[in-house]
Amino acid sequence: MKNHKIIPRGKNVLVKPDPEQSRTTEYGISIPTNVEQDKKAVGIVIATGSEIKDIKVGDRVIYGVYSGESVKLMENGVEVDYVLLLEEWVLAFLK
Repeated sequence: MKNHKIIPRGKNVLVKPDPEQSRTTEYGISIPTNVEQDKKAVGIVIATGSEIKDIKVGDRVIYGVYSGESVKLMENGVEVDYVLLLEEWVLAFLK
């Protein structure tokens, strides 16, 4: 698969989920969502749409685990996970 770049439109934000917030164990075992106690996720903003004013690339944000659209892209031969969110689905900033 070829490398691609996602450019969010309008009020969309592209977030790369924080690997520390991963839902898999160090051995690659997936943790079922009904076992999760915390229903929030943390990620780093990779790109923003043209209508976004207060969210910047590089911001660490909190968003709902079930918010947005999951996107997988190939980067240098490795599959990388991203989440495409609407601006209002970003709940808070982490400083």
